[in-house]
Amino acid sequence: MVKLFWSLAAVLFASSPELGFGQSTPPLRGAEKSSWYMYFGDHPITKNYGVHLEGQYRAQGVGQEPTQLLLRPGVVRYFPKNIMVSVLYAYVRDYPFQGGPLADPRRTGPQPEHRLAEEFRWTHTLAKYAGKRATLQHRFRLEQRWLGQSSEGQGVYDWHFGERARYRLYTQLPLPFNTKNAWPDYIAAYNEVFVRFGPHGGTSAIDQNRTYGALGWRLSPEFNLEVGYMHQYFPRPNGFVGEHNNTFQFSITSTAPLRKLFGR
Repeated sequence: MVKLFWSLAAVLFASSPELGFGQSTPPLRGAEKSSWYMYFGDHPITKNYGVHLEGQYRAQGVGQEPTQLLLRPGVVRYFPKNIMVSVLYAYVRDYPFQGGPLADPRRTGPQPEHRLAEEFRWTHTLAKYAGKRATLQHRFRLEQRWLGQSSEGQGVYDWHFGERARYRLYTQLPLPFNTKNAWPDYIAAYNEVFVRFGPHGGTSAIDQNRTYGALGWRLSPEFNLEVGYMHQYFPRPNGFVGEHNNTFQFSITSTAPLRKLFGR
């Protein structure tokens, strides 16, 4: 299964007319390919409280030119029945695609962003089979965003404020047999929709949509590794040209207690 996954991924990423590195014709308008490297940690401090630690590095191709750096700490409140409520702050630094198909020529420098978010997560059992448990997670997030507009040589010349709501439906499906060695332990998938709202929402309510599939490995009871593919779609105001980002994702997630994370 692992070999089949990588074979299909390689064929998709290399030979698709939208994705291919070696194609003889230029990519479709609004198509980008990238890779994201991520860490997501929800680390309990007490029974009821913990901290969220997150870092993401996004790049063109496979680790080539950077496109975004995101650092997101936060405070987590744990409730019964696998419910979590978080307050988060994110510092984001965007690097526009140089000469990208939908690049804004006015925004040539690194674009800073400060972001506050309020998040609700609920995880529950979807099914039980082969002595294992498939889960479904609902995540709802409200974001307040301060986006800097920057150009090289001038720096930040303006700030825009925006509000956004996000809903993600994420599932983990354990493989129905004993896994060992390099075999993955589960299949993961999610779909997430982003909606603008408020007086600064603009003319288009839908901001973007993400669809993701991955293989997952349980490195320990408190650490998971996922390797997968995500399709990211941005609709555009003209109604017929959109931006399609095709992304390989590498992520580590952790629920280790904070004291254990630092060896105490």
